[in-house]
Amino acid sequence: MKQENNNKVEEIHPEAKIHDDSFIDASCVIGSGVIIEKDVYISQGAIIYGEAVIKKGTYVGERCIIGHPQRDKLQKLITSKSKKIESEGALVTIGENNTIRSGTIIYSDVFLESGCQTGHNVLIRENTKIGENTLIGTNSVIDGNVIIGKNVSIQTGVYIPLYSKIGDFVFMGPYSKLTNDKYMMRKKYPLKGPIVESYVSIGANAVILPNITLRERTIVGASSVVTKNTEKADILIGNPARVLKKVPEDWN
Repeated sequence: MKQENNNKVEEIHPEAKIHDDSFIDASCVIGSGVIIEKDVYISQGAIIYGEAVIKKGTYVGERCIIGHPQRDKLQKLITSKSKKIESEGALVTIGENNTIRSGTIIYSDVFLESGCQTGHNVLIRENTKIGENTLIGTNSVIDGNVIIGKNVSIQTGVYIPLYSKIGDFVFMGPYSKLTNDKYMMRKKYPLKGPIVESYVSIGANAVILPNITLRERTIVGASSVVTKNTEKADILIGNPARVLKKVPEDWN
């Protein structure tokens, strides 16, 4: 493990396994059960709770938290009066060659495949799986129990709620929002996030209502509000969104 000569690592749990060719900044905290593979760079102030695997070639930026404990673990901390927070039993895996930028918080029970990257201050909650080469933009929130495919581009400020599913090669424009609560707590309703199939593009500031399915190659215009399921290759605009036309055959 590499470190600056004039610094001392603050806290590395004796059971953590860290490759000699990785760099851990002096101010980091590394918990029990953490595995850090070759050529990983962990920057200032990062905290990694166990159980966590950081695979080779990954960068973790300043003040990131990897493996943040779920609520039940935090409640146990209160009752036990312990000074230590651990996340054993809920693995988080950060795949090869990921870039996790500063301020990002990734909860336990999250799996990021290889080549993913986050912007700054991203939140990824528990029970989430994200496919390879997916981008998650600055200040975006993935609120847990979410599946996201590969080669997805999630731009700045996007919100993805519980129980959403996103396919491959999807584009979500800046500040677009998926929703999952039809009655906003005024009436009992099982939370149901949208299903966004592969090759869908969603414009900036668009809103997709709960339990909506956007079929393959659907395009949603900027600031549109989608209230109904779409057909394949629909182009939608407006509030409420209406079908303008089909996606031209010569578009990707």
